[in-house]
Amino acid sequence: MAIQLTHADHFFSTARERYQIKLRRDAGQPFPWTNDPIFRDWSFTNVHREDDRTTKWFREQIRDPLNAIGDKRKIVEATMAFRWFNRISTGELILDLLVGQWDSAVARQRLTGVNPVVTGAYIIKAGDGVSKLEGILECIDNGIPHLNTMVPRWGGTLRDAWKDLQRIHFLGGFMAYEIVTDLRHTPVLEKANDIMTWGNLGPGAIRGIGRVVSGDPEQFANSATQQRMMLDLMSVLLQLSKDQMYWPQQWPAWEMHEVEMWLCEYCKYCNAQDGMRLTRRYKPS
Repeated sequence: MAIQLTHADHFFSTARERYQIKLRRDAGQPFPWTNDPIFRDWSFTNVHREDDRTTKWFREQIRDPLNAIGDKRKIVEATMAFRWFNRISTGELILDLLVGQWDSAVARQRLTGVNPVVTGAYIIKAGDGVSKLEGILECIDNGIPHLNTMVPRWGGTLRDAWKDLQRIHFLGGFMAYEIVTDLRHTPVLEKANDIMTWGNLGPGAIRGIGRVVSGDPEQFANSATQQRMMLDLMSVLLQLSKDQMYWPQQWPAWEMHEVEMWLCEYCKYCNAQDGMRLTRRYKPS
């Protein structure tokens, strides 16, 4: 018997409300921009990663200028280095190093004593027994030499680049996916043939697809067989996003990454509905 996406309506209704919040805020309406207490009180990413504040800064200050130059290896280097910090205030202090010649000694001089120096949105692992700054600088310096051989063979698929990046020390599946998601909007991976068919399901997305199917976040496990099954289910959700009933077609279209990312946020939303306390409260700027 085929698996049913029992809660697909709820999945998309939460996504629509989150996008409406963005539209109301962009229009200059006052906070809270929603009557939904969960969205009002807790922090959720945008439906489209390109709308998030950090990604917008990265796009405008780093990605677009480097895209205009067209140096693929430099694009990957800057993306990798910035995403390891993933913090605008840090990026501003080392912007010239990111878009120009990387120099860890200069970065160290500028960032020593800066706190926080990395994002608080996700866990950054960069070595044991050293500070986050020292660990990340070492990871960047160790990773850059690999790019000379890696980058020229990329372009066919996001998944191959994602797997390749994980050969770099301390660059795991989550971080590699963040990087290839950026590179999808660059000459490096913009022609990849799996943009609409592949996504990396981490723990949050796996729990989210369980929520969509049956309401049970523990329904699926992170095995190769179940990853393939979950990708098939994600493809169904992506197809539903092309239906006006689920996602207004005048709004920006979804790719597989939107499905993966909103599965994580949908699981958070359902957790809050179940009375669980989420990690980050929303603080309007």
